Amino acid sequence: MSRPGRRTVLIRAGGLLAALALLGAWLLAPTSATAGENSTQAPFHAVPQVSLNLLGGSGEGYAVQMLTPVPGHTWDLYTGTDHLTRRAYPVPADLIGEVTWLGVVGQQAGWVLDHPGTITRYEMHRVNVITGTDTELGTVTTRPIAFTADSWLGWSGNDLVATRFDDGSATTLARPGRSPGRVELADDALVVRSENDAHTETYLDLVEFGNGRVTRVATEPAIADFGVSATSIFWTGPTIAGEPQAIRVRDRSDGTVFGYSETDDAADSVHRVAGEHGMGYVIAADNVWRLRTISTTGTVSTVVLPDDSGGLIADGPRYLVGAGGRTGDAGVYAVAASTLSRVATVDAPDLPVTALAMAAGRVYSADDYFPDDGRTPLGARPPMAVWSRPVTGLGRPVLGDETRFPYRTGYLDGSAQSMDFSAGRGVISGVLQPARFTWRLLDRGRLTGSVTQAWWSGRTQEIDTRHPDASGPFVLAAGHVYDPAGTRLYSRPGASTATAPATGQDDLYGPRLIYSRAAARPGHEDIWLRDLDRPRSRSNPGKLAAVKVSGAKVAIWGDTVAYQSGPREITLRAATVRRFRTTGVLTELTLGEGTLAWNVGTRTYLVDTRNNSSRPAAYPGSGTLLHLDDHYLARRVTSGALVVYRSFYTEKYRPRLIGTYAPAGFTPDGDGRADTWSPQFDLSKPVTAVRLLIRSTKTGSVLRTLNGTGPDGSVRDLTFDGLSGSGRSLAAGTYRWELEASATDGEGAAVGIRGERTLTGTVRISRAGPPAR
Repeated sequence: MSRPGRRTVLIRAGGLLAALALLGAWLLAPTSATAGENSTQAPFHAVPQVSLNLLGGSGEGYAVQMLTPVPGHTWDLYTGTDHLTRRAYPVPADLIGEVTWLGVVGQQAGWVLDHPGTITRYEMHRVNVITGTDTELGTVTTRPIAFTADSWLGWSGNDLVATRFDDGSATTLARPGRSPGRVELADDALVVRSENDAHTETYLDLVEFGNGRVTRVATEPAIADFGVSATSIFWTGPTIAGEPQAIRVRDRSDGTVFGYSETDDAADSVHRVAGEHGMGYVIAADNVWRLRTISTTGTVSTVVLPDDSGGLIADGPRYLVGAGGRTGDAGVYAVAASTLSRVATVDAPDLPVTALAMAAGRVYSADDYFPDDGRTPLGARPPMAVWSRPVTGLGRPVLGDETRFPYRTGYLDGSAQSMDFSAGRGVISGVLQPARFTWRLLDRGRLTGSVTQAWWSGRTQEIDTRHPDASGPFVLAAGHVYDPAGTRLYSRPGASTATAPATGQDDLYGPRLIYSRAAARPGHEDIWLRDLDRPRSRSNPGKLAAVKVSGAKVAIWGDTVAYQSGPREITLRAATVRRFRTTGVLTELTLGEGTLAWNVGTRTYLVDTRNNSSRPAAYPGSGTLLHLDDHYLARRVTSGALVVYRSFYTEKYRPRLIGTYAPAGFTPDGDGRADTWSPQFDLSKPVTAVRLLIRSTKTGSVLRTLNGTGPDGSVRDLTFDGLSGSGRSLAAGTYRWELEASATDGEGAAVGIRGERTLTGTVRISRAGPPAR
């Protein structure tokens, strides 16, 4: 029997439920949004010092390789004429060690890529130094050792053979005889070194191309180094510590030999080249680089070079070097007739941002490279410079003048971050040393304490990229909470020990700590909240949730928490509980005033935590290292730049108390110890009209009013001496204090950590006399 009426009702109900489900999915799924004009990129800093290796040069162009260890720029290739341009390196980073450069001929830089295997293959390439175009010329089984405008040169048995690029035809250039030892090449000949059977004499023979004529040019007891050009040959005697090294230079046209004794020990193992009518080499000693040239006529000259000069080659009458050193000096230099000139410039690469933070209207960033000042321990990476800028603006963020922070921060491996800031406070890592490093705790740039923790190479203690967390007067690092003096206040379950790194993830807002820890069931975790400003009890710490996910990310801001509740789900607990689906694996999660942000891979999403109908909005492009501060978000984009965005949300954000750091009481008895009470308050944004009211706990009447300032959200200029407003000494006892402050940007009066309208606490005066009234 059919029941059309009921069936119709069921269909309508099902349709309504489906519609509600679709609506819920629409509300919770991310939408695309545009940052539009509401973003500003901070200018890059250039590498302050670079190191260059000259790969080759001619009258038509040059090629250099940058050796400075800057992420994204290590082994950069630069080519061109008077100003060298960065080129895409012709092989992946993992194959750079298999590349051999053969120099520059005309406008072409030749290079060879080794393909190890059962039969080693060599892939021959040329790069046009003007255009940067790379051309593959084929693969061979004998290693090319040089090239010309139309051929590459290599050995076929004991014969030196030139093989044309176009048709592969081969021409024998020279037959040195028996298996040659070391060989040096010129355009028209080669020089080969050999020994007699008794190893008592060493010979140099010049073998000319074309006619094959062999001329013995030297017979010595031992020959250490040698070279040849179209006009000159040189050779050196062995290196003996404390004794001069013999150098001989011979003119190829008339056979005249000139001898020189090199007495500088720094020249014992240098790279030497044969040039036009002589030879040359670079000596580096006591941070001074010098080119010494010796001509076939006996003229010896020395020219001081720019810092960090290397990669010496000869080009006709010129000697060429690549000079790094300070940015303004970097380039290719030529020495001709003892005169030094720069023939090509090289721009230092931009430094990518490695660490960043935001707090109280300022953005902080650290560059990944800083020249070693000689104080860095051996084997440790030099620390990074830290920069700070104020951030303002109602539309596109305005980044103010940049200042250099008085401390540099260490470079930490992996995803660990080396610094964080909160109001006027901060935490910065020292230089990472084997097995340990030190956190420096700061207040307005002044060191207040330090914490030394163990470090496990290859594993990052700081699993979340925002660690360590500075939050008002508290610092969270590797699961431990510290006060400004570096005293440990609390260690959560899973905190690091002397023998093991931290497990689980955590976040801190003032005295409120949220953390995840492994549950009894594999693959599950529990989310906990601990209020350090309240006594430990059965509900403190309190369990917030059990989640089916490993490594659950967590975040907290004031009275709002967020955590990863599933592999692709985030739970937000504010005035209401909301859940958001993610489009992939969650990689970052952070909370700020009124805003929740997260990353799926490198895609960034934001949601308004105060508006229950708010949907996640996606920022364009890619970015990492998310930091929220008031109406702003900062992240590092793909290029390595720091970009600051104005939030999508326009509601007003009141200053929020982060934490209070003050003794429980004081003794104003004039003995010079604890005679005054100076509480420190940290708020989430700059404040003005700061007042601290001292009230009677019995009557509530105001006994004293103190005025202060908080330009960076930190209040440091309040001092209570135990006197009333009329100047009389207040009796011993407990008094209530009440803090008042207003946002500098006009967005309202300050609220408490959990949103309380009144910011209050107590202070105790101890002295002889009647009880407080």
